[in-house]
Amino acid sequence: MDVTVVGCGYVGLVTATCLASIGHTVRGVEKDQKKLKVLKDGHCPIFEPGLQELMQEHYAAGSLQFTDNVKAATQDAEVVFLAVGTPPKPDGTVDMSYLEGAGKEVCDALAENNNDYLVTIIVKSTVPAGTNRKLYHFLKQQTSAHVQVVSNPEFLREGTAVSDFLEPDRIVIGGESPEAFRMMRRLYDPIVKREEAFMTMSWESAELTKYAANAMLATRISFMNEMARICEAVGADVNQVRKGIGTDARIGFPFLFAGVGYGGSCFPKDVQAIIRIAKENGLPFPLLNAVEDVNERQKRLLVEKVVQRFGEELRGYRFAIWGLAFKPRTDDMREAPSIVIIDELLRRGARIEAHDPESLNEARKVFADRITYHRLNYDALEGADALLIVTDWNEFRRPDFTRMRQLMKTPLIFDGRNLYDHDVMREQGFAYFPIGRAPIEAR
Repeated sequence: MDVTVVGCGYVGLVTATCLASIGHTVRGVEKDQKKLKVLKDGHCPIFEPGLQELMQEHYAAGSLQFTDNVKAATQDAEVVFLAVGTPPKPDGTVDMSYLEGAGKEVCDALAENNNDYLVTIIVKSTVPAGTNRKLYHFLKQQTSAHVQVVSNPEFLREGTAVSDFLEPDRIVIGGESPEAFRMMRRLYDPIVKREEAFMTMSWESAELTKYAANAMLATRISFMNEMARICEAVGADVNQVRKGIGTDARIGFPFLFAGVGYGGSCFPKDVQAIIRIAKENGLPFPLLNAVEDVNERQKRLLVEKVVQRFGEELRGYRFAIWGLAFKPRTDDMREAPSIVIIDELLRRGARIEAHDPESLNEARKVFADRITYHRLNYDALEGADALLIVTDWNEFRRPDFTRMRQLMKTPLIFDGRNLYDHDVMREQGFAYFPIGRAPIEAR
């Protein structure tokens, strides 16, 4: 099929590249000239494992192209993805201007191209219930182009987005046109392994499905973080509790890890969006209000542990931070717990020596010269009074503890991701303060 993707940000570029990899001809539209040049030079402007290689392969083969010309990109298009931003306004509502602007530009281009067949416009952006219906009626009023609109929310996880797209557990399509549904089924045919995984529903149901999924996962995280606090209070081990409930088939193991809270571009925004949608419809949502409150409090838990150990005033102390991105396998710093943790330590006068495998450049945009950045994790440890582990990168799971002890002023770890075994910490002579588990004092 001939596919156009408007917007080559994270979602748009993953979508365009993966569709090209399953046999479609794809044209990505990007108006940012700096980013467009990077794409045309055959480089991936974002960090996502596997994406660079896949993009270069199909760009070189010609099945993936990039342009800033919407009319040229839609000349033969059968489907057009809109993957543009839908940022929140100051009052919390979604700014529809980018979506409406992109939709109208596409429809105007289709009309100029005299396309005499149905073109399906696919909204990938996460939007409140009712948005796609409004967009469809807006576009019908603005243009004579023969178009339908469907909602096709993305369920991509940063760090595994390529495999998530190519091996989906479900594909959700919202709309009202049987013809558009058939077009979408044809588009995704190469990756539909189970017919029941291809779901068609109303616009509103599809829109809410994305929000509901992320809100549910955020709820599981906040629940386990509350359980971790109880575990510490009564002397239980949250890892053992997780295993005890995760083996229940009704519950399962995903998203039951205690830590320093969730972040990123989706969970915080989507939880807030459902709270707002409920409020606009006169429906309180105290459960999600609590989920959000728990998460904000959890981001400060490591600092609470540091203060209990060193006191309220931290001037003169040096702390190493391992992990700045909100999760491993990404450089994304949006709503990252590390921001809250580091800001609070700096406010108390501490000196910060930070390392992350991928997000140092993004971190510089947040902290500028207020902290010191290290390309190698061990370099951040020299002379440190303690190490705080904030992101659970695999690189941190099997470190050289002997080397760490030699570099650090004090063999002390505050583990915000529960990476290490108690027995190992005892053997290695570290004072160890995990989440929801008993602390260990150094020998």
